[in-house]
Amino acid sequence: MNSDDSPRSPRGPRALGTAAIVLGGFVALMAVFAGAMTLGAGQARKAEVSGLPWQVQTDAAGGSQVFGLSPGRSSLAEVQMRFADRLQIGLVSQTGQEPSLEAYVDTFEAGFITGKLVLSFDADPVELRQAQAHSPKWEAGGDGRSRRYKLAADDLERQRSARLMGLAFVPSARLDEATVIQRFGVPAERLQGASGELQLLYPAQGVAIALPPAEGEQSKAKPVLQYTAPAQFEERLRAPLRATQAPAPR
Repeated sequence: MNSDDSPRSPRGPRALGTAAIVLGGFVALMAVFAGAMTLGAGQARKAEVSGLPWQVQTDAAGGSQVFGLSPGRSSLAEVQMRFADRLQIGLVSQTGQEPSLEAYVDTFEAGFITGKLVLSFDADPVELRQAQAHSPKWEAGGDGRSRRYKLAADDLERQRSARLMGLAFVPSARLDEATVIQRFGVPAERLQGASGELQLLYPAQGVAIALPPAEGEQSKAKPVLQYTAPAQFEERLRAPLRATQAPAPR
């Protein structure tokens, strides 16, 4: 503080020392206040980020919610409301298998993580076969072993009550086991696939995460995060994985 701008005061050393103490205390207080504001702003920004892949809410009834949807409870109509025209709905049929009702969002933002979201639904097999026969258009899948059928308007309307049973999120960014454990915690079980992929199982959250091997042809594959209701985890995720995989070495 400039003495010319301040009120008249004694000029002695004691008065000057007192002013220095007051000024020093004021600066320290402002520093603490500024630090608190910075910390608060950082916490606010952190709290604002929602919809992240590891933000899975569960309930005592064995249900869960992720990305604003509840596997086993949400309907196709609710999923349509969530994603509007970004949602692509159709039937997927593997060679020699019955068609299944699926949908996907090609570019999905899970908080600050982008990727592709695939959703599967429980629907009447007879109705799906009929919808397949009515389909106005189909296209071959990228693997050459599957076809994707567009639903006619009447068949799409008929399936709006179909239940969402599972979600699969394919992030654009690569993940390793250490990052997954940091975000999801230590898995309850680890399974090793025939191609070297690692499956990390989280039954309490209804989550199974597939990580590609570090080396080999499959190392270029992307990780896949699968979600289902915890009450259906054994049937829909763990049992199928155990049927084709063995426990990974610890």
